[in-house]
Amino acid sequence: MHRDKAIIHTWLAWQDPPGRQLHDAIKQRQLDPSTPLGLTFASWFRRLYDL
Repeated sequence: MHRDKAIIHTWLAWQDPPGRQLHDAIKQRQLDPSTPLGLTFASWFRRLYDL
């Protein structure tokens, strides 16, 4: 579980703006799969977990 959190926070660190907290990204709907950032995240997440 710690590794999963580290991976997600690393991904957030590479975004613009960098270093956003996961709960902020969720609350601000940045990870909504209908947004460009959300699509990128969903794609990365699927590749990460081979879904």
